[in-house]
Amino acid sequence: MAALKHQPVLNNESPSLALRALVVLCALAVVSLLYLPLPVLHVLENKYGVGATGMISTFGFTYAAGFLVFGPLSDRLGRRKVMVSGLLALAVVTALLALAETQSQLVIGRILQGLVAASFPPVAIAYLAERGTARQRAWSIAWMSSAFLSAGLLGQIYGGLVTLRWGIGAAFLPLCAVYALTAWQLWRTPKDTPAPLDLPSLLPNYLSLGHLLVDSNLRRVYVPAFFLLLCFVAFYMGLDLRFAAEFAHHDISPLMLRALAAPAFLMPLAVAAMIPRLGAERVISAGLICATAGLALSALIGSEHIAVFVAANLLFVAGIGISVPGLIIRVTSVTHASVRGMAVALYTFVLWIGASLGPWLAQQTADMRLESMLFLLSSLLGACALYAIAGLRSNREAINHSSHL
Repeated sequence: MAALKHQPVLNNESPSLALRALVVLCALAVVSLLYLPLPVLHVLENKYGVGATGMISTFGFTYAAGFLVFGPLSDRLGRRKVMVSGLLALAVVTALLALAETQSQLVIGRILQGLVAASFPPVAIAYLAERGTARQRAWSIAWMSSAFLSAGLLGQIYGGLVTLRWGIGAAFLPLCAVYALTAWQLWRTPKDTPAPLDLPSLLPNYLSLGHLLVDSNLRRVYVPAFFLLLCFVAFYMGLDLRFAAEFAHHDISPLMLRALAAPAFLMPLAVAAMIPRLGAERVISAGLICATAGLALSALIGSEHIAVFVAANLLFVAGIGISVPGLIIRVTSVTHASVRGMAVALYTFVLWIGASLGPWLAQQTADMRLESMLFLLSSLLGACALYAIAGLRSNREAINHSSHL
């Protein structure tokens, strides 16, 4: 527990701008693997007999589980070594998956693809959070957050356009080049600082999991993170289930509604400028309030005033875009370097578990009116906002108390 109270050990050596840009592009390419098949599930089911379970759930389960493997592994072996090895393995698996011709080959390939893909996101976040000045670290995390969020839209657009014309294999192959190029560029960077000699195995890293879960600073990150993407996914899937009745007469398709919210995916870039002045905790609170307000406004307006509904949708997504980089920066700033990989891995695991439960929540609320479903989601995020604000207040009181001693 004491390790969590030490100041993080950071590496002042900054990756070049070109390398940081390549890492962000690679993050977009990795996370897009999840969303890429969504627009063409009917095509894949007709051709291979593989539906949402085979293409999405199998990938998602091993993807989430892999975070808890590779995060602490990078604490022991070094960020660079884990990313290079994982990206090379991902390039090979994805290339082989592009050649899959049977149902079993496609399902097994997606399982392996999800596992090795998990080697990049949490490790890359920790890698960039430890290098360069405070300003460079904030901007790196902001760009990474934008890549993670925009993958939900860009991955679907790319997968739909390429797969419908040339097949799923043609969509996978260009991504292999991105993974291989990023691995090569990372391999050319200086080696990581060796792990301390008093860490004979990975066991201390995994034992730190309990300490991370009981740390109050991290709980106020993990709880909002769980509900953030749960509400995000449930919101869009809930709208999809109601589009025929609610939005058809406005000539707005599900993909079009997502595209209209695309500018909000750039909000993490604004956060990079806000963090130094406001701090991560205030940014997280502001983002959660913004997302809650967007959902509440959507519920009040409904689909009758479509222009206002789209604006409320934009406000909701902007709140997500503000919260995500704030949560990441908060995790990396309150954890010691020896457990930072595990802390970030646990954050991404919680975030992804929430996203995976989003479709379940959408199905459970399918019989509810649109407004009722949106009020439920806004209530969940509103509770998270209050939880974050309470933490901000308690920290301020603790600081004031210590200053009087």
